[in-house]
Amino acid sequence: MSTISAGHAEPHGHAHEEPQIAARHELDVNKLTPGPGFGAMSRNALWFVGVIGILIVAATAFSGDVNSKQHALTSYHMGFLYALGIALGALGLQMIFQQFNAGWSATVRRTAETIASLFPVIILLFIPVAIIELVFKQGLLFSWMNPANHGDPIYQEKALWLNPWRWGIAAAIYFTIWTLLGRKLYALSRKQDETGDRWLTARARFISSFGLLAFALCTAFASFDWLMGMDYHWFSTMFGVYFFAGSTIACLAVMCVILCSLRISGRLGKTFTDEHQHDLGKLLFAFTVFWAYVTFAQYFLIWYSNIPEETAFYNLRNDHGYQNIFQVLCLGHFLLPFLFLLIRPLKRNPHTLRIIAVWMLVMHAADLIYIARPIVRNVLPGTNIWVDIAGILGPTCLFLGCVVWKMSKAPLVPLKDPRLNELLAHKNYV
Repeated sequence: MSTISAGHAEPHGHAHEEPQIAARHELDVNKLTPGPGFGAMSRNALWFVGVIGILIVAATAFSGDVNSKQHALTSYHMGFLYALGIALGALGLQMIFQQFNAGWSATVRRTAETIASLFPVIILLFIPVAIIELVFKQGLLFSWMNPANHGDPIYQEKALWLNPWRWGIAAAIYFTIWTLLGRKLYALSRKQDETGDRWLTARARFISSFGLLAFALCTAFASFDWLMGMDYHWFSTMFGVYFFAGSTIACLAVMCVILCSLRISGRLGKTFTDEHQHDLGKLLFAFTVFWAYVTFAQYFLIWYSNIPEETAFYNLRNDHGYQNIFQVLCLGHFLLPFLFLLIRPLKRNPHTLRIIAVWMLVMHAADLIYIARPIVRNVLPGTNIWVDIAGILGPTCLFLGCVVWKMSKAPLVPLKDPRLNELLAHKNYV
């Protein structure tokens, strides 16, 4: 078995050997270091599906009337938001892990660090939306950008926030903060792989302390700009939390699929066992409940106050078949995963947890469709549903293909994390 050098000639188990250095002797480097061709088949398959999805959306946009263009752009925008949510969930989770000093999470954290380091890819996915909306100003996604709607009294009351200059500058600020945080934390983790400097962990915790606040504000305002702003007549003070909850579920589901797949292939060894997988499953369970709580709280507050500007959201979605998606979300996004994730053996089995995670990814897509798709009022649900599927799969698969590619460039776990001994000794008692 290949082992990681502790940096000196002391034998394994030496009396004064530091715990984290002694723990490294238990690692099989061959299992933790991606070799040539790692993930090539998965990466290429994801990129292929992503390109096909983008081509279908583009063909729809260029071959139809203005309704087809709006449908195509909305579908692409849902895919962009799906990929963005995965990246945001990863960025938030890794900073939360750092703040809680969670030793068990090192394996999980490296996957989150890898995902969050790819915000430049998200920026590239955002560029088509920004160009179409800011340059052409037809209001296909954001009707307030169309000058014809600027006489609306509701728009005039919100014009200070809903204007193209503020929207574009805010987008630049959001992406700058997210990119700097994601790439800096990844760089610190990779540097620690090389140097073993434990103080890099303290630095990552310090950055995460103020990074979480910046992350939370940018995520909330971005959800207002890019999702709630699609219907500028409507507003909800709960929407930022709602978007964060759904994004974190999507990220956790992706991490479950990746880590369970690696475990099934025999890659992670002692760094991701039943115990670590159980905790990852519990996080997925916790955010499933949190999403349901926030969703109900938003509905309850709107129902109780009964303000037309708020109730319009649900009135629009209680017709034209969208009420069926609501019922699917109640059952599939909450009740079924809630019941299955309560069962301890299902969370500890990599095959069953991976199936549940894939299901949650499908439900997150349904959630985005429920929020964004009704804005396309002249194209009924079920019409050209392949465009909706292609629009979501296109940007998302391109991004996930980049995630697999980036994972092949570094060890699958932080090899010299100072909490490595905690990681290997982790046990679950609940």
